[in-house]
Amino acid sequence: MKDIVIKTDKLTKKFGDFIAANEITFEVYAGEIFGFLGANGAGKTTAIKMLCGLSIPSSGSATIAGF
Repeated sequence: MKDIVIKTDKLTKKFGDFIAANEITFEVYAGEIFGFLGANGAGKTTAIKMLCGLSIPSSGSATIAGF
């Protein structure tokens, strides 16, 4: 069984009343190739910023390589 390297659970980012990323939940396993696809304004950049630690989530959680 492969290790989970990225795990999110209901990761959400709000800017006032605007929800930029709404309850994102997924897992990425070691050796997988992963990417975000979506229309402009779908929250892809916001999600990456939260995963990199550049933006604090409003709610939910994320684990990257055990951190």
